Amino acid sequence: MNQTELERGVLGRAFTLLDALVSRSDGVGLTWIAHYCGIPKATTHRLLQQLEALGVVERADGLYRLGSHVFRLGQAWEPYPHLLTAARRPLHALATATRVSAVLTVRCQREDLIAATGLARPEDVLLLRPGCPVPQDLDVISTPVLTPTGQQVGTIGAVAPDLRGRGHFADAVRHAARSVSAALGRSRDPVG
Repeated sequence: MNQTELERGVLGRAFTLLDALVSRSDGVGLTWIAHYCGIPKATTHRLLQQLEALGVVERADGLYRLGSHVFRLGQAWEPYPHLLTAARRPLHALATATRVSAVLTVRCQREDLIAATGLARPEDVLLLRPGCPVPQDLDVISTPVLTPTGQQVGTIGAVAPDLRGRGHFADAVRHAARSVSAALGRSRDPVG
């Protein structure tokens, strides 16, 4: 095995551990995480120690969870320049106008992820978490968000089980998506 393959193996295992920690935000023990990830316990312990030293993982009372460094890294992720900033107000306005939760979704590595939300219902807080895949059974009326060149960079949607056939929701969603698209056009950095 060459050095590159070895590094990919270590990095792959580290991200497997992080993915497991995402699924259990209340913290998990070493034995659970090793078993869940299918990684030997000694290897899991060594990787968790290294991740803890970097602030990527925190340990308290023998339980591991994601560290604050992951939060900082996650906050810096932007699926397209200025998209999250451009979507903030229109999502909130859409949720307020329709009284249902609104989402911005983006395509990332063959799956749709929730990038931002405007929540109208408290029960949607856990269902519609930014960074998570879009639930498959989610009923959404949506409209694409386009860059000034016409490239689709996301989708704005209104979420509720009874939206089908209700035209005023579709109009509100289209308006929100047009607002985000227009804001992207205004925020373009000059090329020079």
